[in-house]
Amino acid sequence: MNTKTPALGKKLVMRGLYPATITPFAEDFSIDYAALEQHLSETANVDGVEGLVVNAGLAELLQLTLDEQIKVLEVTKRVRRTGQLIVTGLEGQTVETLLSNALALKQAGAEAFLVFPPFDIRAYRRLLADPKSVASVFKVLDEKVDLPMIVFQYPPHSGSSYPLETLRELVKIPNVVAIKAASGQLPAYTEVWDNLKDAASVLVAVDSPPLLDMLLHGSHGALIGISAIAPAKWVELLELVDSKQIAQARSLFEKVCMPIMESVFENQMPKRLTSEAAATKEALVQLGQIPSSRARLPAVNVSPEVAQEIKISLVKAGLLGAEQKTKVA
Repeated sequence: MNTKTPALGKKLVMRGLYPATITPFAEDFSIDYAALEQHLSETANVDGVEGLVVNAGLAELLQLTLDEQIKVLEVTKRVRRTGQLIVTGLEGQTVETLLSNALALKQAGAEAFLVFPPFDIRAYRRLLADPKSVASVFKVLDEKVDLPMIVFQYPPHSGSSYPLETLRELVKIPNVVAIKAASGQLPAYTEVWDNLKDAASVLVAVDSPPLLDMLLHGSHGALIGISAIAPAKWVELLELVDSKQIAQARSLFEKVCMPIMESVFENQMPKRLTSEAAATKEALVQLGQIPSSRARLPAVNVSPEVAQEIKISLVKAGLLGAEQKTKVA
């Protein structure tokens, strides 16, 4: 990582690991708040976790009501450790929805927003290339909500990626403090880092093999869903890179990180239909943290075959004993 401080004028500097957490569901598909509290507590109690990211993509934000998001924040406030940042996802396709949701989530305890692209719909996607149009949305949130914002930069192949000129305009906004660079491949990431590292915090955000090369190229930290599984290992990876222990970082990445990314996220090149949220939860079930891997419709839940793949990866990574039984719930 590169720990150089971004340009003055930002109210928040983000460094280190920010795990994107999951939302466990009970048998009736209501939120299992007891399991959620255990998951968030175990994540928060790992030294080096700088904040908790809730109500985001891996937490199945699109399947959560605003009331549920608020209750998730209430649990998060109870378990987070002193100094840890509470980040919540923020999604909406109108300025009015974004603003009303943001105000409600701020009231509930959110300290920063991970802002999903409000132009991620076919009719709006061409607006991504208009810096003024995109900035106008973020400026409303900047002025009327006044909380730090993380821009969610999708990979170029998604069709909802902000061009560099749009990102340049966004980081001029006082409350835009960071970019979640889910850039897919190294060249797209290096463009963001090389051009914007002095204007905002740049957080690596891929759950696939290019992660290590992105960290080695330069980053201020990572905001990744895969780190919901064994977050201590991901903290260690960032610390090894930061201290330039490159051989040790590569060894950890190959032995522990790669097997998990392959089985849970399919290295972000999926061939199966299984929900990544459900697959992440299945890993947590097998590690004894939560009771069920179920995801809400229309997500595809984990099959016995996928559960076995995940078990094999956890054993290979040294996180699970080979004798432990696999249970799909």
